[in-house]
Amino acid sequence: MLDRFAINRASMLVRSIRRLHSFQDQPWEFSEAERGVIPGAPPTPDHPFSRRMTYALTSVLVSITGGLGNAVVVANLPYLQGSLGLNLSEMAWLPAAYLITNAIAGCLLVKYRQQFGIRSFCLIFLALHVIFILGHLFVRDLASAVAVRAASGVAGSALTALGVFYMIQALPTAHRQRAVVLGIGMPQLALPLARLFPIDFLALDNWRGLYLFELGLSLLTLATVLCVRLPPNKRVAAFEKLDLVTFFFYACAIALFGSAVGLGSYLWWTNRAWIGWFLAAALPCLIIALCIEYVRARPLINVRWLGNVVLIRFAFVSLVARIVLSEQSIGAIGLLRDFGLTNDDIRPLSLLILVAAVAGLTTSAIAVGPTRLTPLVMLAVALVAVASFADSFSSMSTRLPQLYCTQMMIAFATTVFIGPAFVFGMSKVIAGGGANMTSFVALFGTTQSIGTLVGTSIIQTYLTYSQQYHLTNFAGQVGKSNPLVSETTRALAQDYASVIQDPTLRAAEGLSQFGQHILLNARVAAYDDVFFLVSALAGITTIFLMGVILHGWRANRRVQGTTQ
Repeated sequence: MLDRFAINRASMLVRSIRRLHSFQDQPWEFSEAERGVIPGAPPTPDHPFSRRMTYALTSVLVSITGGLGNAVVVANLPYLQGSLGLNLSEMAWLPAAYLITNAIAGCLLVKYRQQFGIRSFCLIFLALHVIFILGHLFVRDLASAVAVRAASGVAGSALTALGVFYMIQALPTAHRQRAVVLGIGMPQLALPLARLFPIDFLALDNWRGLYLFELGLSLLTLATVLCVRLPPNKRVAAFEKLDLVTFFFYACAIALFGSAVGLGSYLWWTNRAWIGWFLAAALPCLIIALCIEYVRARPLINVRWLGNVVLIRFAFVSLVARIVLSEQSIGAIGLLRDFGLTNDDIRPLSLLILVAAVAGLTTSAIAVGPTRLTPLVMLAVALVAVASFADSFSSMSTRLPQLYCTQMMIAFATTVFIGPAFVFGMSKVIAGGGANMTSFVALFGTTQSIGTLVGTSIIQTYLTYSQQYHLTNFAGQVGKSNPLVSETTRALAQDYASVIQDPTLRAAEGLSQFGQHILLNARVAAYDDVFFLVSALAGITTIFLMGVILHGWRANRRVQGTTQ
């Protein structure tokens, strides 16, 4: 009797678990309200509180995994060169490969979910990512490293979507916009979180620890997704033959442009002929893709829809915002690294940046609403303008405490911006019945991923030009006959009195150290110019968004006056 009772209880438990934990999609029945309006997205049935908590925790894990593996590489890029035997320009391929595939994959993954189901989508791309990382543990060269980062870009795009879907399941339908903001914003926490990892921990076994960490994180996420499944979406025949033709030319355009822009500021634009050829070839590839889509009845990328003034304005603001938000990772962190500080040294700043980013994400989720999307984006860009202007007064004595406030403002702005910007675009997709989802994902992915490459390239190029200008200017103001120069070089040479006995060699060393001081001063002055440029660009964008808000307010007043 007890055995039969135990068997019945066990079978009931298995049936209840299989409803949430299974490998295959199961034929659930949902009401019209639960099915949603976006093709390829899972339905949103009413869940008990315990299941919502499971979905919320899974969303956090999936979202962080989607960005943390690449973020750890980006945060430790200067220290990885020796491990892989690469120079800085070769290492630049790693983040570029991730961002290029991340931008390319989005629109294709939407259709994959629509045709093959979200369960297959979850498991196949996570499994492929794990296989690539595992292979990289045995093959340690540039090609395998780039392949892993490219696979991470595809997996990152898939995991970002999964993070949003899991968070939507975690919150009631009334808070769907907040769920989207949280889901799309959590991957932004990956980079400040990655800077908190001790270098010694990741450098285990000649940086093998970094890849073991990424492998372990991916395996944990794969296991979690295997156990906690999303409600199955309705499948439709989404792919058409011309999709592959369009995608080929679109992918070529993004890959060519992203490679040239991502490497241009490292190899320098005029030093490599292939950079110019890639830029020249990217435009015709993009034109061919857009021409094919323009005449199609069911396009992969709806050119007519993207040609709307509102969408063009959205793309412009998103691209500019992503460029100015590069101030933190390239500007402030780069300045501290030039002062000789490592990630371990700037851990207090990284912790404050992470706290500010979480605060920004929370604020954005609480404040988001149909009428607050553009004001939230404007607030984020305005904060960057103020913080960058304050950073433009940096000097040789600038250290962590002087950057706490400004970098927290920029981190806050980063997570305040991303959610409302995505929700704004999604509202346009929903207004059209959800048919233009692939077009919006292609647009948003390009502005964010390629925008990051463009922002990094612009800042580094301007930094180089500005440094050369200030170096020439400083060199023209000093001379050996200047008493201050002579006194400074003698003081610097005296520091080597205990190790260098020859006065001539000591003097030469003092002169060399003085040249290094001049170079560092020019570098700091160049960073100040970069911060001011970012501040000006962000300020102009803020004024533009203020005009958009004012125009919308006047239009609403005019409509209200007409109806009355």
